[in-house]
Amino acid sequence: MLVPKATATASDIPLDALTRDLPPETRELLSELISLIRSTIPEATERVNLGWKSLNFAHPSVGYFCGLFPSDGRVVVAFEFGVLLPDPDGLLDDRGCARQVRYVPVLSPHTFPRAALKRLLRAAISLPPERATRIALVRSGAKPVLPKPRTRKRTIS
Repeated sequence: MLVPKATATASDIPLDALTRDLPPETRELLSELISLIRSTIPEATERVNLGWKSLNFAHPSVGYFCGLFPSDGRVVVAFEFGVLLPDPDGLLDDRGCARQVRYVPVLSPHTFPRAALKRLLRAAISLPPERATRIALVRSGAKPVLPKPRTRKRTIS
């Protein structure tokens, strides 16, 4: 069952307004993704947007960083500046998106790549705080910087 975030205000649109016509499987998947985002980025706030038919997440340092777009049988996790995110797992898709947007279609609450999505979420809130800077990076063709793989230091005796 979907539970509104405790910090939501009475003026907010209830999550039920977004989910009431969705099949139970899609609501379950949405609930799993909400839990993942809340546990990964606990300082994020969320807001239902009925115009976009989405649940949008914002962070104090970068503002809007991702949205969940539920529809029959799936939930799309969209990253506004996904083009700037490192994606070593190859999850991000750009078909039918604005230039900077990338998304991950999620079809099952049991098989979605939790660890890889957590990395994308953390990277999204690590982007430069000013939206204008992020837009300039997109316009300049900047590419994401992949984190360096961790290697063990070898000692020679």
